Order: sequence, then C-alpha cells, then structure tokens
Amino acid sequence: MTQMLSTVDIAACPEHNAGHRRANTAATTYLKRGELDQALACFVAALSAKQNFPPALYGIGETFAKRTPSGFEMARESYELSLKHWPEFVDANIALGDLWADRGDRTRAEMYYESATKTRPKDALAWDALARNRIDDGRLDQALEAYDTAIDSVENEVPGLYFSRGRAQLLRGDFEACAEDASRALKTASQFGQAYHLLAVCSLKLSGPNAPSTNDLETYFRQATQLEPEFADHFLDFARFVYDDDHARESEGRQIIEMGLEGDLEDGERTKLEDGLSKFNEYVTSTKASRDEL
Repeated sequence: MTQMLSTVDIAACPEHNAGHRRANTAATTYLKRGELDQALACFVAALSAKQNFPPALYGIGETFAKRTPSGFEMARESYELSLKHWPEFVDANIALGDLWADRGDRTRAEMYYESATKTRPKDALAWDALARNRIDDGRLDQALEAYDTAIDSVENEVPGLYFSRGRAQLLRGDFEACAEDASRALKTASQFGQAYHLLAVCSLKLSGPNAPSTNDLETYFRQATQLEPEFADHFLDFARFVYDDDHARESEGRQIIEMGLEGDLEDGERTKLEDGLSKFNEYVTSTKASRDEL
C-alpha cells in the first residue's frame, strides 16, 4: 500500500499545503462528487501532513472501495490501518463489514458490524448495518432482535430504525407490526416518503377492523410519490393500487408512472420505472383478456 500511495501526486490536491484537516476536508468533498483521483490525492496529502491520520486512511479506503472489485485489497488494508490507529473508529468497522458483505462473506461482515455496535452501542447506523446483514443472510428473527436492541439502546427516537424494522416485519409477513413501525417512523419524521410507501404496502395487506380505508391507502401512496419521487417503486405500486381498486382508472395509473418518469431520476430508477410501465401495460392487457373470457 505504501508503495502504491507513494506514486500519488499530492500536488493535484489544491489543499495539499494547507494542513491535514483541510486536505482531508477537501478530499471528502471530492469523494462525494465522485472525483476519486482528486479525492485520493487530498487524502494522501493529509497523510503526508500527519502520518497515520485515521480519517485519511479511512478516506483512502473509500476511494478504493468505489473501484471494486479491483480496489478491494487496497480498501481493506486502508480500513484496517485506520482501525489500528483508532480502534474506536465505528465508521471503519462498518466499512469493512460492507466490504465483506459485498463479496458475500456474511460471517466476516457480521464480525465487523458487531464490533461497531459494541464499540458504540448507541450508534443507529451500526445496528442497522448489523440487522441488514442478517436480513440479507435470511435470518429475519435475529435481524428483528438487533432492531429491538437498537431502539432500546439509542437515546433519541430514530425514524430510520423503525422504518428498517418495519421492512423486516414485511419480509416476515407480519403486516400489522410493519404498519405500526411505519407509523412510528412518521411520528418523528412526517416528511419520510419511504415510510409512507411502507405504510401503504403493509396496510394494503391488512383486513378486518385494522384495515385502513381506500382513501387512506391512496393518501399514503400519494404522499410517498410527492415526498420522495426519486424511488420508482413509489410510482409503480401507486399505479397498480389505483388500477386494482378500479379498472376504469387505467389511464390514471399510467399517468402516475409517466409523472414519475418526468422527474430527476438516477439511471437505475429510471430504467426500473420504464420497465415497470411496460409491465403495467402487460398487466392491464392480461386482466382485460381475463374479463373478456368471462
């Protein structure tokens, strides 16, 4: 690693002579913009100003983690070095967990996530990372245990924890608990579009006295699209709900998806929405054919 970093031209960093903190801050800015080479130059400049500076080592790891799979070894070594010089560095533990999880090694990932929760038991992100790893590993009950512990441990209510626990409840098939967690998230974050979407999806599965009205469900779906229009599922699920509620609302359902396509979407979400529009049209055609057969 030392040999590789010695080839980095720190002069490419405008803050290379401004001290380790300013260089590190500049590097973080470049990293957020996706300018990895410029970020690396500034992180190395920070290390040149202060040897073994843990945030800079961590940052170097981030630049290589974004180049995976080719950057895996450099990212791993950088994160491990940052932990060596700052054993309580929770972000580095989480990053190492993410690195191994991306390679499918859930066991090794869990080791780092658990270390993060033990180092800082009130850190919501550490608990969420541990729980998500268990979900991806198919251990829903253990994931829910992690969320329960997190909610009890974190001092202030964190809406993201309730939302994430609700998603785990959805996967488990406990729709009532899912709806309750989504509602709890919205109590402290009323503009949380994803929580509205989760509330709609789970409430749609409810029956009996706890089932919301059609108007309530439509409100939940609509709020999700308005508050966080960057998610394709918000529009696709809303469109499907509208059409299933009344087949005469076919054009309205299609317009909902088209409205989503007019927004500023990341490429992956746009593709998902475009594919979803095609599938919506296929679904409409199939239901019409079924009705004609009757």
